[in-house]
Amino acid sequence: MKLKRFLTASLMAIMTTAMMLSINAANAAGTYNISCKNNAYGMQLGSDYTSIAYVYAGLSAGQATDLGLQYIIRGTAGGYVGNDCLYAGSADTNGTAVVAGDVARLAINAIVGAVTNRIDMAYAAQNSGASATGLSFTTQADGFSMSANKILGGLSIWADMGNSNVENTQTYTNVRLDSMNFDGDATSYSIGVDKAFGKALVGVLISNLDTDITTTFNSGTYKQEVSTYGVYMAYKTGVIQIDLGTGTGDSDITTTRKDLGNDSVINGTTTADIEYTHARIAATFSRGRFTLVPSASYRTMDVEIKAFTDDRANESGTITGDQFLFTSGNVTTGVTDDAISARSVTSETVSIGAVLSANLGKVVPYVDFSYDSEDTTAAVYKSEASTDGNNSETKASNYDTSMRIGAGLNFMLGSHISGGLRAGQITGREDWSESYMAGNISIGF
Repeated sequence: MKLKRFLTASLMAIMTTAMMLSINAANAAGTYNISCKNNAYGMQLGSDYTSIAYVYAGLSAGQATDLGLQYIIRGTAGGYVGNDCLYAGSADTNGTAVVAGDVARLAINAIVGAVTNRIDMAYAAQNSGASATGLSFTTQADGFSMSANKILGGLSIWADMGNSNVENTQTYTNVRLDSMNFDGDATSYSIGVDKAFGKALVGVLISNLDTDITTTFNSGTYKQEVSTYGVYMAYKTGVIQIDLGTGTGDSDITTTRKDLGNDSVINGTTTADIEYTHARIAATFSRGRFTLVPSASYRTMDVEIKAFTDDRANESGTITGDQFLFTSGNVTTGVTDDAISARSVTSETVSIGAVLSANLGKVVPYVDFSYDSEDTTAAVYKSEASTDGNNSETKASNYDTSMRIGAGLNFMLGSHISGGLRAGQITGREDWSESYMAGNISIGF
Protein backbone atom coordinates (compact mmCIF):
# COMPACT_ATOMS: atom_id res chain seq x y z
CA MET A 1 0.00 0.00 0.00
CA LYS A 2 2.86 2.41 0.85
CA LEU A 3 4.52 1.56 -2.45
CA LYS A 4 1.29 2.33 -4.30
CA ARG A 5 0.95 5.72 -2.60
CA PHE A 6 4.61 6.47 -3.33
CA LEU A 7 4.23 5.63 -7.02
CA THR A 8 1.03 7.70 -7.30
CA ALA A 9 2.66 10.71 -5.66
CA SER A 10 5.71 10.40 -7.87
CA LEU A 11 3.60 10.22 -11.02
CA MET A 12 1.65 13.33 -10.03
CA ALA A 13 4.88 15.21 -9.33
CA ILE A 14 6.29 14.28 -12.72
CA MET A 15 3.10 15.33 -14.52
CA THR A 16 2.99 18.65 -12.63
CA THR A 17 6.62 19.38 -13.48
CA ALA A 18 6.03 18.61 -17.15
CA MET A 19 3.02 20.93 -17.29
CA MET A 20 5.00 23.74 -15.66
CA LEU A 21 7.84 23.32 -18.11
CA SER A 22 5.35 23.40 -20.99
CA ILE A 23 3.81 26.64 -19.71
CA ASN A 24 7.23 28.21 -19.20
CA ALA A 25 8.29 27.26 -22.73
CA ALA A 26 5.17 28.91 -24.10
CA ASN A 27 6.05 32.21 -22.47
CA ALA A 28 9.78 32.20 -23.06
CA ALA A 29 11.77 33.23 -26.09
CA GLY A 30 12.44 30.70 -28.84
CA THR A 31 14.62 27.69 -28.27
CA TYR A 32 17.79 29.34 -29.59
CA ASN A 33 16.84 32.93 -28.67
CA ILE A 34 16.75 34.26 -32.22
CA SER A 35 14.03 36.15 -34.04
CA CYS A 36 11.00 34.35 -35.43
CA LYS A 37 11.92 35.95 -38.76
CA ASN A 38 15.66 35.21 -38.77
CA ASN A 39 16.63 34.65 -42.41
CA ALA A 40 18.87 31.77 -41.45
CA TYR A 41 16.14 29.16 -41.26
CA GLY A 42 13.45 30.81 -43.34
CA MET A 43 10.52 31.14 -40.96
CA GLN A 44 9.26 33.65 -43.51
CA LEU A 45 8.54 30.65 -45.72
CA GLY A 46 5.61 29.86 -43.45
CA SER A 47 4.16 26.41 -44.10
CA ASP A 48 7.42 25.15 -45.63
CA TYR A 49 9.19 25.50 -42.32
CA THR A 50 6.32 23.97 -40.37
CA SER A 51 6.00 20.93 -42.60
CA ILE A 52 9.74 20.31 -42.58
CA ALA A 53 9.87 20.51 -38.80
CA TYR A 54 7.23 17.81 -38.49
CA VAL A 55 8.39 15.59 -41.35
CA TYR A 56 11.75 15.22 -39.64
CA ALA A 57 10.37 14.85 -36.15
CA GLY A 58 12.20 11.56 -35.76
CA LEU A 59 15.62 13.16 -36.08
CA SER A 60 17.78 13.59 -33.03
CA ALA A 61 17.66 16.88 -31.18
CA GLY A 62 19.85 19.46 -32.86
CA GLN A 63 20.36 17.42 -36.00
CA ALA A 64 20.31 19.43 -39.22
CA THR A 65 18.64 18.34 -42.44
CA ASP A 66 19.75 19.81 -45.77
CA LEU A 67 16.87 20.54 -48.14
CA GLY A 68 18.36 22.40 -51.04
CA LEU A 69 20.33 25.34 -49.65
CA GLN A 70 18.28 25.66 -46.45
CA TYR A 71 19.02 23.82 -43.22
CA ILE A 72 16.40 23.09 -40.59
CA ILE A 73 17.26 21.91 -37.09
CA ARG A 74 14.78 19.67 -35.31
CA GLY A 75 14.82 20.38 -31.58
CA THR A 76 13.04 18.59 -28.74
CA ALA A 77 10.87 21.68 -28.06
CA GLY A 78 8.93 21.20 -31.28
CA GLY A 79 10.79 23.13 -33.92
CA TYR A 80 13.95 25.15 -34.33
CA VAL A 81 12.48 28.58 -33.57
CA GLY A 82 10.65 27.43 -30.45
CA ASN A 83 7.02 26.77 -29.76
CA ASP A 84 5.93 30.41 -29.44
CA CYS A 85 6.81 31.32 -33.02
CA LEU A 86 4.86 28.32 -34.31
CA TYR A 87 1.75 28.52 -32.15
CA ALA A 88 1.12 32.26 -31.71
CA GLY A 89 -1.92 33.82 -33.35
CA SER A 90 -2.96 37.11 -31.74
CA ALA A 91 0.40 37.32 -29.94
CA ASP A 92 2.13 37.66 -33.33
CA THR A 93 -0.40 40.24 -34.62
CA ASN A 94 0.16 43.98 -34.98
CA GLY A 95 -2.12 46.05 -32.75
CA THR A 96 -3.90 47.81 -35.64
CA ALA A 97 -5.67 44.55 -36.50
CA VAL A 98 -7.13 44.30 -33.00
CA VAL A 99 -7.46 47.79 -31.48
CA ALA A 100 -8.16 50.21 -34.36
CA GLY A 101 -11.92 49.58 -34.52
CA ASP A 102 -12.37 50.38 -30.83
CA VAL A 103 -10.32 53.56 -31.16
CA ALA A 104 -12.62 54.71 -33.99
CA ARG A 105 -15.59 54.13 -31.69
CA LEU A 106 -13.96 56.11 -28.86
CA ALA A 107 -13.15 58.98 -31.23
CA ILE A 108 -16.61 59.38 -32.72
CA ASN A 109 -18.24 59.08 -29.29
CA ALA A 110 -15.99 61.85 -27.94
CA ILE A 111 -16.73 64.17 -30.88
CA VAL A 112 -20.48 63.57 -30.79
CA GLY A 113 -20.61 63.92 -27.00
CA ALA A 114 -18.91 67.31 -27.19
CA VAL A 115 -20.99 68.63 -30.10
CA THR A 116 -24.42 67.52 -28.89
CA ASN A 117 -23.71 68.80 -25.41
CA ARG A 118 -22.68 72.16 -26.85
CA ILE A 119 -25.80 72.38 -29.02
CA ASP A 120 -28.03 71.72 -26.03
CA MET A 121 -26.19 74.30 -23.95
CA ALA A 122 -26.55 76.87 -26.72
CA TYR A 123 -30.32 76.46 -26.82
CA ALA A 124 -30.33 76.75 -23.04
CA ALA A 125 -28.86 80.26 -23.30
CA GLN A 126 -31.75 81.20 -25.58
CA ASN A 127 -34.31 80.00 -23.06
CA SER A 128 -35.99 78.10 -25.85
CA GLY A 129 -37.11 75.31 -23.58
CA ALA A 130 -34.03 73.21 -24.19
CA SER A 131 -30.74 72.84 -22.39
CA ALA A 132 -28.17 70.17 -22.00
CA THR A 133 -30.87 68.49 -19.98
CA GLY A 134 -33.96 69.96 -21.61
CA LEU A 135 -34.31 72.99 -19.26
CA SER A 136 -33.25 76.62 -19.43
CA PHE A 137 -30.86 78.25 -17.00
CA THR A 138 -32.09 81.84 -17.08
CA THR A 139 -34.95 83.98 -18.25
CA GLN A 140 -32.86 85.33 -21.10
CA ALA A 141 -34.80 84.93 -24.33
CA ASP A 142 -32.99 87.13 -26.84
CA GLY A 143 -30.39 84.68 -28.03
CA PHE A 144 -26.73 84.83 -27.16
CA SER A 145 -25.53 87.62 -24.95
CA MET A 146 -23.69 90.25 -26.94
CA SER A 147 -20.86 92.54 -25.96
CA ALA A 148 -21.54 96.27 -25.85
CA ASN A 149 -19.63 96.97 -29.04
CA LYS A 150 -21.18 93.95 -30.80
CA ILE A 151 -17.92 93.33 -32.64
CA LEU A 152 -18.27 89.56 -32.45
CA GLY A 153 -21.92 89.69 -33.44
CA GLY A 154 -23.23 87.01 -31.06
CA LEU A 155 -20.51 84.40 -31.57
CA SER A 156 -19.76 81.90 -28.83
CA ILE A 157 -16.52 80.05 -28.16
CA TRP A 158 -16.67 76.72 -26.34
CA ALA A 159 -14.37 73.92 -25.25
CA ASP A 160 -14.98 70.36 -24.10
CA MET A 161 -12.48 67.94 -22.52
CA GLY A 162 -12.91 64.30 -21.55
CA ASN A 163 -11.22 61.07 -20.54
CA SER A 164 -12.25 57.44 -20.98
CA ASN A 165 -10.74 54.37 -19.29
CA VAL A 166 -11.23 51.22 -21.34
CA GLU A 167 -10.32 47.55 -21.10
CA ASN A 168 -10.92 44.43 -23.11
CA THR A 169 -11.39 41.90 -20.32
CA GLN A 170 -10.61 38.66 -22.14
CA THR A 171 -8.34 36.43 -20.04
CA TYR A 172 -4.70 36.26 -21.10
CA THR A 173 -2.55 33.33 -19.98
CA ASN A 174 0.14 32.74 -22.62
CA VAL A 175 0.86 33.27 -26.28
CA ARG A 176 -0.64 29.93 -27.35
CA LEU A 177 -4.14 30.95 -26.27
CA ASP A 178 -5.42 33.71 -28.54
CA SER A 179 -6.70 36.73 -26.62
CA MET A 180 -7.36 40.38 -27.38
CA ASN A 181 -6.79 41.58 -23.84
CA PHE A 182 -5.74 45.25 -23.69
CA ASP A 183 -6.38 48.28 -21.51
CA GLY A 184 -5.64 51.97 -21.45
CA ASP A 185 -7.20 55.40 -21.68
CA ALA A 186 -8.25 57.98 -24.24
CA THR A 187 -8.14 61.73 -23.63
CA SER A 188 -10.03 64.11 -25.90
CA TYR A 189 -10.76 67.76 -26.45
CA SER A 190 -12.93 69.79 -28.81
CA ILE A 191 -12.87 73.53 -29.44
CA GLY A 192 -15.61 75.24 -31.43
CA VAL A 193 -17.15 78.52 -32.51
CA ASP A 194 -20.84 78.90 -33.35
CA LYS A 195 -23.61 81.42 -33.87
CA ALA A 196 -27.38 81.31 -33.56
CA PHE A 197 -29.69 82.49 -36.33
CA GLY A 198 -33.12 82.51 -34.76
CA LYS A 199 -33.98 78.87 -34.13
CA ALA A 200 -30.96 77.63 -36.08
CA LEU A 201 -27.40 77.14 -34.85
CA VAL A 202 -24.30 76.76 -37.06
CA GLY A 203 -20.76 76.03 -35.86
CA VAL A 204 -17.29 74.73 -36.67
CA LEU A 205 -14.93 72.73 -34.46
CA ILE A 206 -11.60 70.98 -34.18
CA SER A 207 -11.27 67.77 -32.15
CA ASN A 208 -8.43 65.60 -30.92
CA LEU A 209 -8.28 62.17 -29.28
CA ASP A 210 -5.11 60.57 -27.86
CA THR A 211 -5.06 56.90 -26.90
CA ASP A 212 -2.41 55.18 -24.79
CA ILE A 213 -3.09 51.44 -24.66
CA THR A 214 -1.18 48.46 -23.30
CA THR A 215 -1.75 45.52 -25.66
CA THR A 216 -1.33 42.51 -23.41
CA PHE A 217 -2.17 40.08 -26.21
CA ASN A 218 1.14 40.82 -27.97
CA SER A 219 3.18 42.23 -25.06
CA GLY A 220 3.18 45.67 -26.65
CA THR A 221 1.66 49.13 -26.83
CA TYR A 222 -0.73 50.99 -29.12
CA LYS A 223 -0.80 54.78 -29.39
CA GLN A 224 -3.07 56.63 -31.80
CA GLU A 225 -3.74 60.35 -32.18
CA VAL A 226 -6.93 61.30 -34.02
CA SER A 227 -7.20 64.90 -35.27
CA THR A 228 -10.36 66.13 -37.04
CA TYR A 229 -12.15 69.30 -38.04
CA GLY A 230 -15.83 69.57 -38.86
CA VAL A 231 -19.05 71.53 -39.02
CA TYR A 232 -22.38 71.11 -37.24
CA MET A 233 -25.83 72.66 -37.36
CA ALA A 234 -29.07 72.39 -35.44
CA TYR A 235 -32.66 73.56 -35.60
CA LYS A 236 -35.26 73.58 -32.83
CA THR A 237 -39.00 74.09 -32.96
CA GLY A 238 -41.21 74.18 -29.88
CA VAL A 239 -40.84 70.45 -29.16
CA ILE A 240 -38.59 68.86 -31.80
CA GLN A 241 -34.86 69.43 -32.13
CA ILE A 242 -32.73 68.16 -35.04
CA ASP A 243 -28.94 68.39 -35.28
CA LEU A 244 -26.26 66.91 -37.50
CA GLY A 245 -22.57 67.22 -38.28
CA THR A 246 -19.74 65.95 -40.43
CA GLY A 247 -15.98 66.15 -40.47
CA THR A 248 -12.68 64.82 -41.73
CA GLY A 249 -9.15 64.43 -40.45
CA ASP A 250 -6.12 62.21 -40.06
CA SER A 251 -4.40 60.01 -37.54
CA ASP A 252 -0.90 58.94 -36.46
CA ILE A 253 -0.44 55.40 -35.14
CA THR A 254 2.55 53.94 -33.28
CA THR A 255 2.71 50.29 -32.19
CA THR A 256 5.14 47.99 -30.43
CA ARG A 257 5.06 44.24 -29.77
CA LYS A 258 7.43 41.46 -28.74
CA ASP A 259 9.38 39.24 -31.12
CA LEU A 260 8.45 35.83 -29.76
CA GLY A 261 11.80 34.41 -30.81
CA ASN A 262 14.22 36.70 -29.00
CA ASP A 263 11.99 39.03 -26.92
CA SER A 264 13.19 42.14 -28.79
CA VAL A 265 10.77 45.00 -29.57
CA ILE A 266 9.06 45.21 -32.97
CA ASN A 267 8.19 48.81 -33.92
CA GLY A 268 5.56 50.04 -36.36
CA THR A 269 4.30 53.47 -37.42
CA THR A 270 1.64 54.50 -39.91
CA THR A 271 -1.00 57.11 -40.68
CA ALA A 272 -4.72 57.04 -41.48
CA ASP A 273 -7.42 59.17 -43.12
CA ILE A 274 -10.68 59.78 -41.24
CA GLU A 275 -14.25 60.80 -42.04
CA TYR A 276 -17.25 61.00 -39.70
CA THR A 277 -20.94 61.97 -39.65
CA HIS A 278 -23.62 62.13 -36.98
CA ALA A 279 -27.30 63.07 -36.65
CA ARG A 280 -29.86 63.26 -33.84
CA ILE A 281 -33.54 63.98 -33.34
CA ALA A 282 -34.97 64.75 -29.90
CA ALA A 283 -38.26 65.83 -28.32
CA THR A 284 -38.84 67.83 -25.14
CA PHE A 285 -41.61 67.11 -22.60
CA SER A 286 -41.77 69.25 -19.45
CA ARG A 287 -43.84 69.10 -16.29
CA GLY A 288 -43.05 71.54 -13.51
CA ARG A 289 -39.33 71.48 -12.76
CA PHE A 290 -38.79 68.17 -14.54
CA THR A 291 -38.13 67.56 -18.21
CA LEU A 292 -37.82 64.35 -20.19
CA VAL A 293 -35.98 64.43 -23.52
CA PRO A 294 -36.09 61.16 -25.50
CA SER A 295 -33.84 61.00 -28.56
CA ALA A 296 -32.62 58.81 -31.41
CA SER A 297 -29.17 59.28 -32.92
CA TYR A 298 -26.77 57.89 -35.48
CA ARG A 299 -22.98 58.26 -35.68
CA THR A 300 -20.25 56.68 -37.76
CA MET A 301 -16.51 57.03 -38.32
CA ASP A 302 -14.43 55.51 -41.14
CA VAL A 303 -10.67 55.10 -40.71
CA GLU A 304 -8.44 54.16 -43.65
CA ILE A 305 -5.15 52.86 -42.21
CA LYS A 306 -2.25 52.90 -44.64
CA ALA A 307 0.05 49.92 -45.20
CA PHE A 308 3.33 49.95 -43.28
CA THR A 309 6.24 47.81 -42.13
CA ASP A 310 6.69 46.30 -38.68
CA ASP A 311 10.42 46.71 -38.07
CA ARG A 312 12.12 43.72 -36.43
CA ALA A 313 15.61 44.39 -35.10
CA ASN A 314 18.43 42.46 -36.74
CA GLU A 315 20.23 39.96 -34.53
CA SER A 316 23.06 41.43 -32.49
CA GLY A 317 25.62 38.92 -33.79
CA THR A 318 26.24 35.94 -36.00
CA ILE A 319 25.22 32.61 -34.54
CA THR A 320 27.64 29.77 -35.34
CA GLY A 321 28.24 26.28 -34.07
CA ASP A 322 29.09 22.85 -35.34
CA GLN A 323 25.65 21.25 -35.09
CA PHE A 324 23.71 24.52 -35.19
CA LEU A 325 24.03 25.01 -38.93
CA PHE A 326 21.56 27.52 -40.35
CA THR A 327 22.58 28.28 -43.92
CA SER A 328 25.48 27.30 -46.10
CA GLY A 329 27.06 30.69 -45.35
CA ASN A 330 26.26 30.73 -41.62
CA VAL A 331 24.98 34.32 -42.00
CA THR A 332 22.31 34.74 -39.33
CA THR A 333 22.12 38.44 -38.47
CA GLY A 334 19.47 39.29 -41.07
CA VAL A 335 15.82 39.42 -40.01
CA THR A 336 12.80 39.82 -42.30
CA ASP A 337 10.41 42.65 -41.32
CA ASP A 338 6.62 42.19 -41.35
CA ALA A 339 4.56 43.83 -44.09
CA ILE A 340 1.30 45.08 -42.53
CA SER A 341 -1.44 45.51 -45.11
CA ALA A 342 -3.69 48.56 -45.37
CA ARG A 343 -6.82 48.20 -43.26
CA SER A 344 -10.21 49.92 -43.19
CA VAL A 345 -12.16 50.08 -39.93
CA THR A 346 -15.60 51.53 -39.23
CA SER A 347 -17.58 52.15 -36.09
CA GLU A 348 -21.30 52.74 -36.67
CA THR A 349 -23.77 53.16 -33.81
CA VAL A 350 -27.52 53.73 -33.52
CA SER A 351 -28.67 54.95 -30.09
CA ILE A 352 -32.07 55.25 -28.45
CA GLY A 353 -31.96 57.17 -25.18
CA ALA A 354 -33.45 59.75 -22.86
CA VAL A 355 -32.41 62.50 -20.43
CA LEU A 356 -34.31 63.30 -17.22
CA SER A 357 -33.47 66.61 -15.58
CA ALA A 358 -34.53 68.91 -12.74
CA ASN A 359 -34.45 72.71 -13.11
CA LEU A 360 -32.98 74.25 -9.97
CA GLY A 361 -32.45 77.68 -11.45
CA LYS A 362 -28.85 78.24 -12.50
CA VAL A 363 -27.96 74.62 -11.73
CA VAL A 364 -29.47 71.68 -13.59
CA PRO A 365 -28.64 68.11 -12.48
CA TYR A 366 -29.61 65.27 -14.80
CA VAL A 367 -29.36 61.58 -15.50
CA ASP A 368 -29.16 60.07 -18.98
CA PHE A 369 -29.12 56.62 -20.48
CA SER A 370 -29.13 55.03 -23.92
CA TYR A 371 -29.30 51.66 -25.62
CA ASP A 372 -26.63 51.40 -28.31
CA SER A 373 -26.59 49.02 -31.26
CA GLU A 374 -23.22 49.11 -33.02
CA ASP A 375 -21.35 47.67 -35.94
CA THR A 376 -17.64 48.08 -35.21
CA THR A 377 -15.04 46.35 -37.37
CA ALA A 378 -14.03 43.21 -35.51
CA ALA A 379 -10.49 42.27 -34.53
CA VAL A 380 -8.60 39.76 -36.65
CA TYR A 381 -5.67 37.56 -35.67
CA LYS A 382 -2.84 35.99 -37.60
CA SER A 383 -3.29 32.31 -38.27
CA GLU A 384 -1.05 30.06 -36.24
CA ALA A 385 1.90 28.75 -38.26
CA SER A 386 1.08 25.31 -36.91
CA THR A 387 -1.76 23.93 -34.83
CA ASP A 388 -0.85 23.14 -31.26
CA GLY A 389 -3.78 20.78 -30.83
CA ASN A 390 -5.52 23.23 -28.49
CA ASN A 391 -9.16 23.87 -29.37
CA SER A 392 -9.86 26.32 -26.54
CA GLU A 393 -8.31 29.46 -28.03
CA THR A 394 -10.21 32.63 -27.22
CA LYS A 395 -12.15 34.13 -30.12
CA ALA A 396 -12.31 37.81 -31.01
CA SER A 397 -15.01 39.74 -29.15
CA ASN A 398 -18.26 40.32 -31.03
CA TYR A 399 -19.32 43.82 -30.06
CA ASP A 400 -23.00 44.26 -30.76
CA THR A 401 -25.07 46.07 -28.12
CA SER A 402 -24.46 48.01 -24.92
CA MET A 403 -26.04 50.39 -22.42
CA ARG A 404 -24.73 53.80 -21.47
CA ILE A 405 -25.65 55.12 -18.03
CA GLY A 406 -24.55 58.61 -16.99
CA ALA A 407 -25.27 61.72 -14.96
CA GLY A 408 -24.20 65.33 -14.98
CA LEU A 409 -24.61 68.86 -13.73
CA ASN A 410 -24.89 72.01 -15.87
CA PHE A 411 -24.55 75.53 -14.54
CA MET A 412 -24.76 79.17 -15.63
CA LEU A 413 -22.43 81.93 -14.41
CA GLY A 414 -24.11 85.19 -15.34
CA SER A 415 -25.30 85.62 -18.90
CA HIS A 416 -21.97 85.04 -20.65
CA ILE A 417 -20.50 81.84 -19.20
CA SER A 418 -22.01 78.37 -18.91
CA GLY A 419 -20.50 74.98 -18.29
CA GLY A 420 -21.04 71.50 -17.04
CA LEU A 421 -19.65 68.17 -15.87
CA ARG A 422 -20.75 64.68 -16.90
CA ALA A 423 -19.67 61.10 -16.18
CA GLY A 424 -20.88 57.58 -16.81
CA GLN A 425 -20.05 54.04 -17.82
CA ILE A 426 -20.71 51.51 -20.57
CA THR A 427 -22.21 48.15 -19.63
CA GLY A 428 -23.28 45.08 -21.59
CA ARG A 429 -20.57 45.34 -24.26
CA GLU A 430 -19.00 41.90 -24.63
CA ASP A 431 -15.61 41.55 -22.91
CA TRP A 432 -15.52 45.29 -22.29
CA SER A 433 -15.21 47.73 -19.40
CA GLU A 434 -15.44 51.50 -19.94
CA SER A 435 -15.98 54.61 -17.83
CA TYR A 436 -15.80 58.26 -18.87
CA MET A 437 -15.73 61.77 -17.45
CA ALA A 438 -15.95 65.10 -19.29
CA GLY A 439 -16.40 68.80 -18.72
CA ASN A 440 -17.21 71.82 -20.88
CA ILE A 441 -17.31 75.57 -20.78
CA SER A 442 -18.65 78.16 -23.24
CA ILE A 443 -18.31 81.94 -23.43
CA GLY A 444 -20.78 84.10 -25.35
CA PHE A 445 -20.17 87.62 -26.69
